Parts: sequence; structure tokens; C-alpha cells
Amino acid sequence: MPEVSTSQTTIQKLITPHDQFIRTVFNAQRSYYIDIYQREYKWTDEQVKTLLNDLEVRFELGKRRRTSPQQIQQDVLENFDPYFLNTYLTHTSPASTTIVDGQQRLTTILLMLIKLYQILQQVDDVEGTQGKTFRPGALRPLIFEEDDFGGATRFKIYNLNRETQLRSLVEETAFVPVDETQKRLKENFGTISSYFDSFFRLESDPSGYDLGKLTYYITYVLDRVSIVEIRIERQDNVAMIFEVVNDRGLGLKPYEILKGKLIGNLPPTEKEESNKIWVDLQNLYYRTELKNAGEVSIDLDDFFRVYFRAKFANSVDDYKAFESDYHYEIYRRPELRDHFGDFRNQATLYALITNEIQYFARLYQELRADYNPDREHLFYNKLIEQNQQYLLIMSAIRFNDPEREEKIQTISAKFDQLHVILRILGLYESNKFQTVIYGLNRDLRNKCNAQCRQIFDELIVNMLKDEERLEKDFAGSVSDIFTYERMRGARNNQTNFSKYLLMRIDRWLSQLLDKPSYCQGAFSDIEERFNRSNRKRFGMHLEHIYAYNEENKALFTDGATGLFDESLFEQTRNLMGMVLLLKDLQNLSSGNDVYRDKLTDYAMSDVIWNQLLAGHIAAVDLDVLPESLKDAAVEADETGAFPRDKVEQRQRLFFEAVKIVWSQI
Repeated sequence: MPEVSTSQTTIQKLITPHDQFIRTVFNAQRSYYIDIYQREYKWTDEQVKTLLNDLEVRFELGKRRRTSPQQIQQDVLENFDPYFLNTYLTHTSPASTTIVDGQQRLTTILLMLIKLYQILQQVDDVEGTQGKTFRPGALRPLIFEEDDFGGATRFKIYNLNRETQLRSLVEETAFVPVDETQKRLKENFGTISSYFDSFFRLESDPSGYDLGKLTYYITYVLDRVSIVEIRIERQDNVAMIFEVVNDRGLGLKPYEILKGKLIGNLPPTEKEESNKIWVDLQNLYYRTELKNAGEVSIDLDDFFRVYFRAKFANSVDDYKAFESDYHYEIYRRPELRDHFGDFRNQATLYALITNEIQYFARLYQELRADYNPDREHLFYNKLIEQNQQYLLIMSAIRFNDPEREEKIQTISAKFDQLHVILRILGLYESNKFQTVIYGLNRDLRNKCNAQCRQIFDELIVNMLKDEERLEKDFAGSVSDIFTYERMRGARNNQTNFSKYLLMRIDRWLSQLLDKPSYCQGAFSDIEERFNRSNRKRFGMHLEHIYAYNEENKALFTDGATGLFDESLFEQTRNLMGMVLLLKDLQNLSSGNDVYRDKLTDYAMSDVIWNQLLAGHIAAVDLDVLPESLKDAAVEADETGAFPRDKVEQRQRLFFEAVKIVWSQI
């Protein structure tokens, strides 16, 4: 027994439970403040509908036999079964009572009370109603905290960011949401309004509402819906209890739990400033839209995973450890605990939030959403979803790095060069490439810009030596790797990458010749045109010079046996010199036409690389071209097909263009 008593005493010192009905919760004299531990209001209409439907099921189990409001209240109290709404955690200080956990439900209940208040106001304005119900003033004190003169000062669930939005709902005025919380408040209030308008509808009453049902329901919600308040008695236990409650599958994201750990025990002023920074970052990420990408949005979890990997992962296992529940890892790893002052050093935590975390969170968001024309390679990698560049950039950049811009440009350019070389040489394999990234991430960490360039160059040379594509005694530079003998086998193995190479070549030609091209223009336009899914009617499509027609097949048919060498035909038509970019559906309009008939489409395609092939280029422009690209036009043979003996010439021309664009990065 003494052991049990001691245990109970210990628990009671930490938390104190209080079972209360909604009327008691919202009838408190002071408002509840939303603590910094709490995430944004994120309930969707699905969760709101679930709550409304659950309440409806429990409510409809009762029999509604009374008509006068007083009898209805007594009937509900005596005969309707209660509904348990779960728990919420609070901490009370001399200045305020804060909600540590549970604000999603309480905020939704507040929205319900606001709508019920509006209905009562409408009923109050109508004469000749069938019966009586609550006066609007009965709900007003549950919604607002009032001053001594009856003036509404703030809402009972209080957060400064929500006041204007909530007031607009009460007053039925227009309001444009600027963040996720405000958007959810508006959407969910609309869901609640539609539900109640339908649920209480009674056409025969002048008010339009079934006043008996309304009175029963309001009484039920106020006096039979129960929620347990768990009071955390000591401030220094708030962060620990919050983390335990929310680390057991109750829906908080890792960054929301991390927020409580980092900010929870800071002094009041530092806590408020840190929370403002955190909320600003949340809103920044919430407003970020990724267009034409595999992802449509990012949040702070995306940032923290990249941040922890960039700054602390030294192996494959480290990298994987920061994948999902990364917030566990920062407690397990001594180097991270040390970096965060063991989560006890308030000065260290405050400095990290206001400086390093804010700096890198804004950097990551900027990189993901960037269309800066001065950062072309950053965009090019993003276009073909090579998103590991962000990890490497974050690894190399230091807090307030004076070489920040140089590193962004260098690492994105060298990453592009590495990727292109491996693809063209047929050495790219996604899992193997990911292993390369692990090592690069470690090696680039906090290095100066010149060292970053050197690390990439050494990696490229060493990889090709290991793959026996370079001699062991090779002592040249990366640009020396670009030889036709080494790259003559460049093939169309992946449609988007082939489109990317041709697009990049044409952008270079457009700039060199000062000539318009479908591949030129703002990055946002190129992103739309690129047609990453290859399913759009409009945009870039890949064209094979050798179509499936009899004239082309004849070039690959043995004259003696009459056998068509389909394998050789496929290999040849997919050489990079034998594919082109066409816009919209020009490649389908030409279909299986012979090469002679395709030349008109090529000449009119707004793609300079195609126009060179078709000989549709002015002499003055030819004079500007490098000598290696001037002999690009190819005429059809006597059957109208592309001459097979010109395939090698096309492949060499492609190589020369690749060399110009990528060898000097």
C-alpha cells in the first residue's frame, strides 16, 4: 500500500483530471490560450463530419417528447445518455490557462457554437414561431470572453491569428484566409453551417427551423457531451507530457512534436519570439506550391529530414534513420543532443531556432520554389526530378555562408554534369546513384566553394576509373572525358532525360544564334512545356526520325534472306542522334511518314536542332555555329528515308553539342 500511495501522489503532482460538460468548459471566466505546442488548426471536413455524425447518432437515441424549453432541458438531463468527447490537456499559470493538447476538438466545438448562435439570432428576429428556444444571449458567454460592460473582448479559444477570421464568421462578413488555420476555419464552418441548416430544417415554422429539436440538441451538446480536462500542474512537465501524449499515434507530425521539445521550456519572451518564427515558417511552407512536380507541397518535416541528413548523416544507416520519425533520432544521437544543448540549455535552443533553423528552413524553401534565372542548373535538375541536389547544397552551405550563392550554382551545375555523364555512358542506376549521394553529402559538408568543385571532379574521374571507362593512369580533367569514342553509344533509354538533353541543346543554340526556340523562355514556361508525364496534348514530345514504315524497314532488311533485323532497327532509331523534340502533337501528325515528308515538320517546329537537320537555317546563322555543327543538314535518300550511312554523322553531331553544353561546367 505505501508504494501505491507514493505512486498516486507522484501522478497527482504531475496531472489532475476533471470530467466536465461542454457548458462548463466554455463557461470559464477566462479564455483558453492556444499554447505554442499546439499545431495549426488542421481538422478537415472529413473529421468535422465524423464528429457531427457521432453526436447525431448519440443524440437521436433519445426520445424527444417535450415542447417547452424548461421541460426539454430536464428531459435531456434525465433521459439522454452522455457522449464522451475525449480529453484535453491544460496548464494554468497566474496569467492564463493554455491548451497544451486538444485544441482541434475544442476549436471545432467553438465553430459549432458560433453557428448555433447565428441560428438563434435568426430565430429571435422572426415573429410567430412555433414554440420557444434558447435566446442568443445564452450562448454568447460561451463563445466570447466579455468585459464588465458586456463587450466581447476575445473568443473563448484564443489565438491572435484566429480572431479576425472567427469574428468574420460570427458577423458573416467576407474574409480571405492567408494560412492553413484560417483556411480550415472557413471551410469547416461552411461544413457545420450546411449540416445544421439541414439538420434543423422545418419549412412549416416561420423561422425555418425545428425549435424543439434545436432546443434538445443545444441542451444535449452543452450538458451531456463530456470531455476530460487533464491539468498539468507544473510548467517544467508540460513539454514531457505533451510529447508522451502525442508520440503514441494521435496524429501530430514529427515537426510539431519537435517544436514542443525545442520551444516548450524557453523563458516567456524567448518562447514567444521563437514561436513567431516557427509559425512564420509554417505559413511560408503552407503557401509554397510546387508545380509540375511529383510533390505538390512541402512542409517543415520535409525540411527537417533534409537538414538533419545534410548536417549529421555520415552513412547509409544515418541517412535512413532520418527518414520518417526523425525526431526520435535527435534524442538518441549524442552529437545531436550536444548540438541542441541536451534540450536543456535555453540559450542554445533559442539561438538555434532564431538563427540556424530559421536560416536553413528559409534556404530550403527558397531552393524548392526557386525560378531565379541566375540559377539555371538548379531549375534543370528540378525539371527532371533530381531532388538530391537540395541535400548536397544544404550540406555544403554554412549558417550565414558568404559563399551561399556560389555554392548553390556550383553544386547544382556539377550535380547536373555528373548525372548527364553517367546517363550518357549508361552507368546510371538509381540505387547505385543514391549510394554516391550518401558519400557526397558527407564529403561536401561545410566545404568552401572551390573544394566542392574539386570533390565533384575527383568523384567523376574515380567513378569512371572504377567502371573501367577511364584508364587507371588517366590524369586529365573532367572536360577531357568528353570524347566521341567514349560517348558514341548515347541512347534514348529514358524519355524525359532524352527530352531534357535536346531541350538543353536547343536553349544553348537559341542563345548562341539569338534566335527564337520553343525550348527558350522563362523557366516557368519551360516547366509547363516539358510535359513530364508525356500525356499532355501540348508540350514537348519525343520524335523518332526512323518511324515504323516500309521505307525504313527496308534499310534493315537483309537483301539475300529478306529478314528484317528488328533489334538493330530499334537500337538505331533510339540513338540520341536519331531522336528529336517536337512540340505539341507534331510527332503524331507526321506519324509514320517517310523522312522526306517529315522534314517540313522539322523545319517548322520552332526547334533549332531540328531546323539544322532540315537545312532550314540562314547562312548568317550557320556562320556563327562552331565548325563541328555546321554540317548538320541531311537529305532523304531516293526512297524518301533517312540514309543509314548518315546515322554516324548524326550521332557525332549530338556528341559535339553535348560536349559544348556540359564539358566546361
